Amino acid sequence: MPNLPPPLWAELSYSGAWNDITEDVRATTSQVSVTRGLSSESSSEAEPTTCTCDLDSRDNRYAPRNPTSPLYGLIGRNTPFRMGYSVGSPWAQITGGTAALITADRASLAVTDLDLRIDVALEDWGAQVQLASQFNSPTRAWSLLVAGTGHLNFIWSPDGTLASRIDQFSTEPIAAYNGQRMAVRVTLDVNNGAGGYELRFYTGRTVDDEEWQLLGEPIVGGAPTAIANGTGSLTLGWSPVWGSPGMTGKLFAFKLLNGIGGSTAISMKTSDATPGATSFSSGGATWSRDGGGLVLTNRHVRMAGEVPAWPPTRDLSGNDNYVSITPSGLLRRMDAGNRPQDSTLLRFIKAHEPIECWPLTDGPQSTYGRSLLGGQPMLQRINAALGDTPGEWQQGRLADWIEPVFSVKANTTGELIGTFPRRSSADAEWSVDLFLSGGGTPSAGTWTIADGGSGTDTNPQHRINIIFVGTMNQLSIIRETFTADSSSSALMTNIPTAGIFDEQPHHIRLTIDPGSTNTLWYVYVDGALRANGTLPLVMRHARAMNLGWGYSTVQGTTMSDRSFGFITYWDANAPSALSIHNAYLGWQGERAGARIERLAAEGGYTASVAGEAEHQQRMGIQGRKRLLELLNEASQTNFGYLLDARDRSEVIHRGHSTLWNQPPGLTLDFAAGLLSPPFRPVDDDKLTENDVSVRREYGSYPATAVLEEGPLSVQPPEAGGVGRYDTAYTYSLYTDDQAEHIAGMRLHLGTYAGVRYTRLTLNLANDRVFALIDDILRLDVGDKIRLTNLPPDHGPDAVEVLIAGYTEDAGPNGWSVTFNCVPAEPWTAAVLDSPKYGRLDTGGCHLTSAVSASATSVPVTTTGETPWADSANWPGEFPFEVRTGGEVMRVTACSGTGMSQTFTVVRGINGVTKPHSAGQDIRLANPVYIAL
Repeated sequence: MPNLPPPLWAELSYSGAWNDITEDVRATTSQVSVTRGLSSESSSEAEPTTCTCDLDSRDNRYAPRNPTSPLYGLIGRNTPFRMGYSVGSPWAQITGGTAALITADRASLAVTDLDLRIDVALEDWGAQVQLASQFNSPTRAWSLLVAGTGHLNFIWSPDGTLASRIDQFSTEPIAAYNGQRMAVRVTLDVNNGAGGYELRFYTGRTVDDEEWQLLGEPIVGGAPTAIANGTGSLTLGWSPVWGSPGMTGKLFAFKLLNGIGGSTAISMKTSDATPGATSFSSGGATWSRDGGGLVLTNRHVRMAGEVPAWPPTRDLSGNDNYVSITPSGLLRRMDAGNRPQDSTLLRFIKAHEPIECWPLTDGPQSTYGRSLLGGQPMLQRINAALGDTPGEWQQGRLADWIEPVFSVKANTTGELIGTFPRRSSADAEWSVDLFLSGGGTPSAGTWTIADGGSGTDTNPQHRINIIFVGTMNQLSIIRETFTADSSSSALMTNIPTAGIFDEQPHHIRLTIDPGSTNTLWYVYVDGALRANGTLPLVMRHARAMNLGWGYSTVQGTTMSDRSFGFITYWDANAPSALSIHNAYLGWQGERAGARIERLAAEGGYTASVAGEAEHQQRMGIQGRKRLLELLNEASQTNFGYLLDARDRSEVIHRGHSTLWNQPPGLTLDFAAGLLSPPFRPVDDDKLTENDVSVRREYGSYPATAVLEEGPLSVQPPEAGGVGRYDTAYTYSLYTDDQAEHIAGMRLHLGTYAGVRYTRLTLNLANDRVFALIDDILRLDVGDKIRLTNLPPDHGPDAVEVLIAGYTEDAGPNGWSVTFNCVPAEPWTAAVLDSPKYGRLDTGGCHLTSAVSASATSVPVTTTGETPWADSANWPGEFPFEVRTGGEVMRVTACSGTGMSQTFTVVRGINGVTKPHSAGQDIRLANPVYIAL
């Protein structure tokens, strides 16, 4: 048990380094609090991590406006801050380079089949690093790495030589956010009995997990293999063989088994060490620090953020002076202001640094189009004598999610002209983009791009004309060449079925790639290459362009309105036509995690995501909303959590796939006095939703999901339900079909029938609780807690909850953490071929006749479509557990193959044994659900 206040530390970043301010934190006279995650079970939008603490400022140290302060000019608004505790077991903090934990070779390291596990928290799970290795000269055995793509990489040598090594990668990358702790595992069956070997990769929570999640697909080799008996040291964190970087992050544990699930060959837990040690004994071996950049430490970071203000506070006597600060995570700054984000197209263009861009989003009173980059404006050239009509600024619409742009009316003529800035980088290759909508099939116009030739015999000017032929749904591409006294033209190609003459957003790109004797050209329409060829001449950089509407050398006047915008000029570093077109369309179909990472990067922040990409929801159109609003939109669509990283200035997203079927991070025995008041579970209708409607933003008619039967159904109470609780949602979704899945998920969460344990408080100053300090401080938002031995009025079963947020208080009078929780049972998903999660519940079943308290033969009648698996045909499916009337029975056999069957059972598995009436419902004790 620690003394109070607990061993707290704090730092400020200034002068290019982290500076210790622990002595100035008034933890002995006031409380330090950290709040993280969601503040209540009904919250859904991300809330910034916050900390409150008082700093002693009697020397005006924390008065940034006082010139006599020793920190004057060094601290101010949003000065980085972090705090935590030095408590609990240590880990190996490794900062890359050649740092490693090593132990000498021993006979037990010679394994046949291999089962290798390591518990780490990497600073970047997408960076190439070494984790563990016995691949040293002269005889090499194996090495485990993370590749630069995030895939696990296992290398082994059958005969101990470098030349014979076998190099394999997991088929999927690890889906973890930066700094996330997890265990990874690799198993190698050197002879699978089918003429080959089998390699598998897994992820889990600890090296001692009984259940692991398979990472990707098993890798099957075409012939049996072997693992050489290595003669070098076993190294964790770095190996001198490969030349790839050592790991940067935290190392907690390691285990090597001889055989898959076999006996332990060697193991290591840093919890066996003491902080600051250079060597320690663990698992019967001596482990030593090798190289610089490794330290055994228990210095936890509990909050990393920024100090937005330094408000001075004095007592009435004037003798005391302190500053009460409230550092916050990056989400606070992301939520500052009220300006909506630029459209996806404009953000994309800005992020990729074009040579020139005219957005044409200027105000209604504009007389020209301003350059986004400060270049020459784009002008209208209107000849009134010819009947030209000016276009209208900010009256055009490319799409609802794009800024208003330049509009030209039906049956009018006119022209936009612009001059491109000279850049030598465009001499090798250049591209121009035009974004447009409207026009209709009769419309016409010409977009002309001229190169930098002067129009002389020695330096001719070449022009490319892209002509809009609406009546033929066609683009015609014509080349013109001008010299001092002649000109020529030629049809380069026609692009039939252009598909741009409607009210939808469209995009045209021309790319010119000059060579020494000829020029390659490409025309893209809506991101796809539609025409290309070679010109027998050498074009130069782009110089000017004209965009005319309502006239053409091929076809006459336009018959409907048309909108133009975002005319952009690029050099050879232009983003692909497909990528900018996807940005134009609002990144439709983008995975939720990818959207979060991209949005953060475009805003100058770093974000990382936990959860497999294939299980993330596909997003709909990204609208013009505030940054945090867009991030929340993606997180909520993915049914995950958006958070400030706990130990760094980053944003993390924990996707829904990481919440399903996870092992508990902490088990609390209520009878052991581990929970502190207030402990007030609730059993009310606060979160009930049994009639759910979900509309896709920009989509069609909403999808609905209704629970028609059961105790939480829309049936009135007198008919066995609770009445109708209807809710409507709008989500950013890629397809209308997704709305059906989302509605089903909302209904699933909204009809959980159990008691809700919304607040769990742990007193860390309690000896029994402090014994669990390592597990408690590891817990984070989205992790699971299991409660056992609850009072009888709570029911006989253990209860599991997910952490949605928490508040941590430390001071002279106490140290506690209160978790805000939501039920975990709805996050139990069916998994094919899983002995625990692979069994679906019955569609309806009841007791055929009454059952006494001692009966071991239970007759059942299935009312659903499919009866229970019988033990004659499915002996491998037994035993399993069912629940009826609050009692859990273990079914050891089932006779009969029709709808009427008989269970042979073991009674009272959960401590309840009682008689049951005929017609009583009987179901799986632990049902699983179809994951989102």
